[in-house]
Amino acid sequence: MKALNIYCFSLLFVLPVAGFAQDDLSTEDADTAVVRHIRKTAKKQEPTREIKGHVISQQGHTPLAGVLVQSLVGDGYSTLTDENGDFTMKVPLYCSAVNVTLPGYNSVRVGLNKSGQLRDIILHNDAAPAFYDENDNIMNVARATNFEFSNATNIATEIQNQLGADVLTNQRSGLTAAGSYMQVGGVGSYMINAQPLVVIDGVITDMQYGREMLHSGFYNDVLSNINVNDIKSVEVLKNGTALYGAKGANGVILINTKRNTSLATRIAATANVGVELMPRHYSMMDGIQFKTYASDLLSTTGTTLQTFKFLRSDDPRYYWINKYNNNTDWTDGVFQTAVKQSYGLSVQGGGEVANYMLSIGYSHATETIEEANFNRLNIRFNTDIKLSDWVGVRFDASFSNTTRKLYDTGSPADYDNGTVTSLNFLSYAKSPMLSPYSFVAGTNGPGVISTAHLDIVQEDYLAEVTQISSDNYELANPMAILEYGTAQNKNYYDNSFLNLSITPSWKPNKHLSFSSLFSYTLVNTNEKYYIPMNGVPLFRVASLNTGTEKMQNMIGSLYSKQNGILSDTKIQWKNRYDGHSIDLLGGFRFMNESYSLTRQTGYNTGNDKTPLISSTEERYRRILGSIENWATLTWYAQAKYNFSNRYYVQADFSMDTNSQFGHNAKSGLKLFGVAWGLFPSIQAGWILSNEEWFDVKGIDYVKLTAGYGLSGNDALPYDAAHSYFKSSLYLGQIPGLSLENIGNTELQWETTRRFNAGLEGRFINNRLSASINYFHSWTDNLITMRSLNFLSGIDQSWSNGGSLKNQGFDVHLSGHIISMNDWNWSLGASLGHYVNKLTALPDGAPYEDHTVLGATIRSEVGHSINSFYGLQTAATDNGTIVYATAEEAARDGLYRLRADGVTKDYFTSGDVKYVDQNHDGRIDDNDRVFIGDANPSIYGNIWTRLSYKRLTLDIGFNYSLGGDIYNYTRQQLESGCRFMNQTTAMLTRWSHEGQITDMPRAVYGDPMGNSIFSDRWIEDGSYLRLKTVTLSYKLPINNTYIQGITVWAQGTNLLTLTNYLGSDPEMSMGNSVFYQGIDRGYLSSGRMFNVGLRINL
Repeated sequence: MKALNIYCFSLLFVLPVAGFAQDDLSTEDADTAVVRHIRKTAKKQEPTREIKGHVISQQGHTPLAGVLVQSLVGDGYSTLTDENGDFTMKVPLYCSAVNVTLPGYNSVRVGLNKSGQLRDIILHNDAAPAFYDENDNIMNVARATNFEFSNATNIATEIQNQLGADVLTNQRSGLTAAGSYMQVGGVGSYMINAQPLVVIDGVITDMQYGREMLHSGFYNDVLSNINVNDIKSVEVLKNGTALYGAKGANGVILINTKRNTSLATRIAATANVGVELMPRHYSMMDGIQFKTYASDLLSTTGTTLQTFKFLRSDDPRYYWINKYNNNTDWTDGVFQTAVKQSYGLSVQGGGEVANYMLSIGYSHATETIEEANFNRLNIRFNTDIKLSDWVGVRFDASFSNTTRKLYDTGSPADYDNGTVTSLNFLSYAKSPMLSPYSFVAGTNGPGVISTAHLDIVQEDYLAEVTQISSDNYELANPMAILEYGTAQNKNYYDNSFLNLSITPSWKPNKHLSFSSLFSYTLVNTNEKYYIPMNGVPLFRVASLNTGTEKMQNMIGSLYSKQNGILSDTKIQWKNRYDGHSIDLLGGFRFMNESYSLTRQTGYNTGNDKTPLISSTEERYRRILGSIENWATLTWYAQAKYNFSNRYYVQADFSMDTNSQFGHNAKSGLKLFGVAWGLFPSIQAGWILSNEEWFDVKGIDYVKLTAGYGLSGNDALPYDAAHSYFKSSLYLGQIPGLSLENIGNTELQWETTRRFNAGLEGRFINNRLSASINYFHSWTDNLITMRSLNFLSGIDQSWSNGGSLKNQGFDVHLSGHIISMNDWNWSLGASLGHYVNKLTALPDGAPYEDHTVLGATIRSEVGHSINSFYGLQTAATDNGTIVYATAEEAARDGLYRLRADGVTKDYFTSGDVKYVDQNHDGRIDDNDRVFIGDANPSIYGNIWTRLSYKRLTLDIGFNYSLGGDIYNYTRQQLESGCRFMNQTTAMLTRWSHEGQITDMPRAVYGDPMGNSIFSDRWIEDGSYLRLKTVTLSYKLPINNTYIQGITVWAQGTNLLTLTNYLGSDPEMSMGNSVFYQGIDRGYLSSGRMFNVGLRINL
């Protein structure tokens, strides 16, 4: 009913309104600007004063003629410099600065002094990056625009490369266009989405952050549907996001695609081809080393070693000798050198009535995992049509289709429920003494290895261990998964993205305009998942309640459909009264989103040739689904004022409601039967360099900004405010209903209050640019889980409670080191920092624990969110963390208590020494302390550009310092307690009394907890990465048919300096705050080398 009220209420305002395009139809790019006839006198009589100046180039300080000098205010106050670079012009008395522009040079803004005689104005050629921002934006906005030579398939890569201090970005995996986890201004939420809002060409986009996928290590990233070559700019709003109401608390990323701004027809063709080398691997034991390790492990099981067939290797006539005496490097069969290629064609043109931009792109990439690949087709058509002097319309259409061959990656969370199918993990963990091919009986003598086909490798060398344990020891053959699991109806992904938007416009006069953006978005996802029979051991599935029965194979499918409708209607009025500029905006935004999902699973198809749900056993088939539908409604207003381009004030306000809010929400306003969140903000700015009295040599521009505002986060779990049941199968057979959630009618949005202040300056004739921005935010009404009475039937339900705060800053420095006619060298760096602290939890709780892959993530009041909480190792007498002698261990007298609560197991030689924090002699959960924090201390970019004539070299670094990583994959590969291959670090494991080492003994089952979660597995994730090196050359070609040709070569991920032992210190396990800083071993990126070509016609 609440959603219906929102729909009906919104229709009153959506239907009758038309409006104007988001971008002014007459706007011209600097590259295509035409210097028109310049009038030297104003259109109206008003008090003026005369100013004079001299414009020269940085290269040799030679005079520049034909430079456009234009007043920031008034109509017609502009002139051109003469052949000596001099100009004289009249400007209104309230004019405080002029723009100075010349094609081929970077524009500058010059403040006017009291005398009117300006210092020499120096222009740098545009081979160097520009520091100029013509808008004097008082918001804290970071902008990226340089995508010309990008080989990125997801814009998140370029956000990291260019805005590293503004957006904390961690790549999810090394899969093509896999996307990244992004944060703006610290950790803005606790248990719901903490990533920024994404707006594409004015359309708020649902990023599907919490949506389910079938393949481990893969997330559906909506940004992967956008061709980076179609993007003109990316802007990050770090404050003043109140205009986006209950969606803007975590920052806003604005993505603007290209539009035509020239009367000339322009055609551009691009091609980019490259290779990606295999990622960094762990160093694993070989066949002989593993056999020794396995025998050590077996010696702790109480079994008789002589019964194990694999231990005999000295008799060439032994029947099993060829089966158990191999030296297989499984990574050779799983990984490959990948080939990447992308092609694009764009056409831009138009006239006085209509402008258009059409682009078509195709990308294909093989992955560094064998058989895996990526294909994407992009089409985009943007138009701007002028129907009359007062009426216009903008129509945009974009379509993308992406297909992938996919496989599981990453370390398993559970070895005994299901079976391990992660290819990269199996390539590490599979025993190297086994062959990937079938063992068959020999014609005369020992058995032989067949090379004809891949088949199951039953690890029956461990059969005797089943006498003492029911653990699942067998591991699948990764090469068999590739052989039998590759097909379009097996492990496959297909995603289509469609967006259509139309923006009619009406501008009755030069001051007043109306607009209404109507948009429709459709995202279809179809995913297939398959575990083959061949090469995969039988496995148990606990959810099926089959007892001891094991499954042969599995097939799964997922289909989801998302529909989004948006209407954004606004009215704008702006005018200037002498030195006073006023810009008023009011609007109404309505969004309706729906998401449906169907998931099917089945087991035992009988063979690998019919991977169909209908071929599975009916009793094991499961069909799950969900349908979600929600609506949001926002009223917003904005008022901007500036006086003489010196003093700026901007006030924003929005009121926002969502059908997912509880109808009894305590905060905000009750109106039309629903709860509305109220979000005001105010920002102010002062440009000191535009003051008449400010005439300081060496300081060209200074701007101070400050602001305070409220914004919200409405990413509530669907139906969290409502009670509902779900279908269930009791005992795996009997259908019924069970209570899934007890609704909270008081559930509402999270509210973030943010204060910000900034200082920006340009110095030494605009050779140096520097800025610093500070923020402090407080978030209340956190969406959390509250505990319920056991009589309710469920343990927890959603509620508002708790608070957190963030404070930090970002710093940007850049400068033109060399600026000459032929040589130019620029250098820059950025640094971001934040500190996060939890200040309260529901019901006054001191902390909450979350368990992820055996690790305790503790959120404790007074500490940062996402802190690791576990046992702390201690130095023994010899300085290592492992007892060298039983005598030393006996002196400490530490023990662990068994599950029976009575029997004590004392630590001895070869065991890890833990700190007994409470001094009771017992090592248990009560001895845990904070052992790490996933939040980095600082992060950012370093870049440089060196150009000589037509040749340009760009180098970019990324860095992160101080963030800790829980290396879960290394924990599995150095646990010393399971029958799977280990890293070569285990070669130094303790093996005899008195041995000094940091690696504990190998013990089956790990009864002393040597491998449990502790600071052994917490590593420093600091790194400095040479991310990109690009060498480009513009050929000296410019004729009637070809306007220019540019060729380039680029290297990516060339060098990483780090002490981290895993494959890559930059990773994200998922979209949750609690998944950051955990290395599950998803596929990482390798070095990449590309060559590219761009032809302009």
